[in-house]
Amino acid sequence: MSANVERQIADAALAAGGDARIDRIASVDARETLERIKDAALLAAGGVNLLGLHAIRDQFGDRWPAKKTRVWEHVELELARKLGPADLSVRVDEVNYLIATANPGAAAQALCRAVLQDVLKFFMGEVNPSDVAVRMVTELGASTIVSAPVDLSRLPPPDVAPPATSVVVEAATPEPEPTPAPAAQRAAGADQEPAAAEWRPPLAGRHSIVELAAPGQRPFDLRLSVEPVWNLKRGLITSFVIDRSDAGAGADAAKLAEVDVATFAYAATLLEEHARQVGPLTLHAPVAFATLAVQSTRQRLVKLTESVRAPMRISVLIEVCGLDAGVPQSRLVEVVGLVRSLCAGVFVRVRPSRAALAAVAGCGARGVAIEAAHLGIGQGDDAARMKAFVIAARALSPNLIIHGLPAATDVDTAVAAGFTHASVAPERAG
Repeated sequence: MSANVERQIADAALAAGGDARIDRIASVDARETLERIKDAALLAAGGVNLLGLHAIRDQFGDRWPAKKTRVWEHVELELARKLGPADLSVRVDEVNYLIATANPGAAAQALCRAVLQDVLKFFMGEVNPSDVAVRMVTELGASTIVSAPVDLSRLPPPDVAPPATSVVVEAATPEPEPTPAPAAQRAAGADQEPAAAEWRPPLAGRHSIVELAAPGQRPFDLRLSVEPVWNLKRGLITSFVIDRSDAGAGADAAKLAEVDVATFAYAATLLEEHARQVGPLTLHAPVAFATLAVQSTRQRLVKLTESVRAPMRISVLIEVCGLDAGVPQSRLVEVVGLVRSLCAGVFVRVRPSRAALAAVAGCGARGVAIEAAHLGIGQGDDAARMKAFVIAARALSPNLIIHGLPAATDVDTAVAAGFTHASVAPERAG
């Protein structure tokens, strides 16, 4: 049987409904992505779906080989605009994109539908409901994808947002005063009560104080706290960041290594707790470039997280910190490549300078982050400072995060500046 006939049979099965298989995976990168998201709970929840371009290929006919690269570029542009930093997408063959999102079920499938409808309208001028091919992945093998059709009629209309499936936060005891939602959430319809996730951990406001000691140095206390990260496009808390701003500026490499080890130990504890529950979780874990660049300290982190390796690949975004103009670009590319297989994605935290941004260009990171303190937020001209950084960083990634804003009201300024995500600095007891 020829490859062309095999493809026609597979496409007919995908179009007709019922379970179907994809056995020809486009690239090594695609196969690596499949390995990272082979999680039974994520699949069962509908968090992994296929978006099909069969209608566009059929319309182009003999022109498809010449046009397909342009189609792929447009699809990937739409995905970059609509997906969050914890979401994954990869082209698995000529006409199928696999999308894995932190928010599973109807929210994930509605997102796929929105992307595909925009692409169909761009290339075909209209959207025929029968051309909107979204399928839920039910099984992932080393190089095989099994999927089932999604009944798109059960999803909310495109102009109605599906119920939020983000983590709904319960306050730790004693319960603090609730933080007012920023304007981004109010504008998104905060008067509608979001659907509660099954896992409701007391994450917001949780903190831990640990005593650390670098070799040959005096012991010091480190406060680690868990703070919500706002997805400013959706007006929702969709992830959490481990804040360790108490580590202090100017720490040497030995001290930073101990801070990073404590950070990863804390992340492992949260992942182990999450494994005993059910529900989505995305966790940003900062780690210094100096720690990752040294094999011995990098191996400490790998060994520390061996027991949670699978959930790390789904739930953890590693943010590489301490990146300035002097970072060797080739070494950063190597480090990002080394840690990418350990987590759901790698971000870079930079200093606010064009030279620092130039140093991280092309390193393979999925987003750019900056600490509000490094931008001088709270010292005046906040809006101008934020906007200038966004303009400079926008060419590197569509995902731009600002961490440690002094107050919740600063989130609105971050929205106006063009950041896609933001977190607020932890409150300190009086």
